[in-house]
Amino acid sequence: MGWLIVMFDLPTDTKAERGLAAKFRNNLLDDGYLMLQYSVYVRSAVTLDKREKYVSSLKRMNPETGSVKCLFITDTQWGQIETFAGKRSNVLRSVDKQPNIYEQLQFW
Repeated sequence: MGWLIVMFDLPTDTKAERGLAAKFRNNLLDDGYLMLQYSVYVRSAVTLDKREKYVSSLKRMNPETGSVKCLFITDTQWGQIETFAGKRSNVLRSVDKQPNIYEQLQFW
């Protein structure tokens, strides 16, 4: 079990570029990704076969311009993410502040 993290930096200078960037983000959402940050999306990949399927899908929807990066981390690594919110001194672990993950994908 692991998590596929997609990070991207797409041009948005023109109306056409903004449209392509929005289409890419919508494609990610339609493909089951959840937004962590504006240009960072994540989805679970329960097997290596699923991971390969999702990477192939990303390659097909990859825009002509900009940069898209894909990173796979294990569920254990995901659970060790530390999130710092503002100037507060306490650390929020990822399990304390999860994105809205579908009920069947929650593992804690």
